[in-house]
Amino acid sequence: MWFDKWAIKVGESLTWQIEERLWANDYLGLVLSPDALASEWVKSEVGAAWCRQMSSRKTIVLPILYRDCELPLFLSDRKYADFRSDYDEGFMALCAALGLKHSETLSESSWRLFMNDRTANWKDYREREYKRLVKRLVDRARQYNWSSWTGGTKNPLSITLSAFAGRGKKKCIALRMVKGAYMAAETDEWNPNNTKLSLYTEYVGNTVNECEEYVWREMEKFRAAYGDPTGKVGTPYKPLSER
Repeated sequence: MWFDKWAIKVGESLTWQIEERLWANDYLGLVLSPDALASEWVKSEVGAAWCRQMSSRKTIVLPILYRDCELPLFLSDRKYADFRSDYDEGFMALCAALGLKHSETLSESSWRLFMNDRTANWKDYREREYKRLVKRLVDRARQYNWSSWTGGTKNPLSITLSAFAGRGKKKCIALRMVKGAYMAAETDEWNPNNTKLSLYTEYVGNTVNECEEYVWREMEKFRAAYGDPTGKVGTPYKPLSER
């Protein structure tokens, strides 16, 4: 895989470097969008790759439909990987075109694609992501003087962050992974083991970054209303390695 912004140095010829790399790589992934199709650079790259495809009689250009656009005439009869409405479906189609097996693409960023595959060891990657989430949120909680508590076997893959700034001035942020998605619950329970699964109704996102942003916004709202917490609520966070 090659990216022009990383590989081309100041003073080097953009044209020659791009052409050389197009001939050195097996495929050109053409991400289709109105902006891309309006780019003269993209047109040049695709033209060079298409000439190579015609001369070699091998599939070189892989169309990847990212946004609605009018497909170029030379791609009108070509199957494309459609990422517009279903990322997972588009990703799998692209992997198939590259000759990749599912197990070869399993990672912390792709494990959700394998949740229905009984042969894939996706749960290990889910656990890694959850541990990374806990570390990020606990670090954030310490910055704001909040308490943190992770769930046990009764409420796995969950964490609750709590703040107390005086009578009537408290807040609990409860997050739990539910079928691959992070959900939030409205609760006064600082211990996630006491929060029912049915209460996790607010969708937060599918990534650690989305969860951290959600928590940060809620902590900022609390700070704006009551200031920083004056006391800890419940038992302090205990690292996963010590549980």
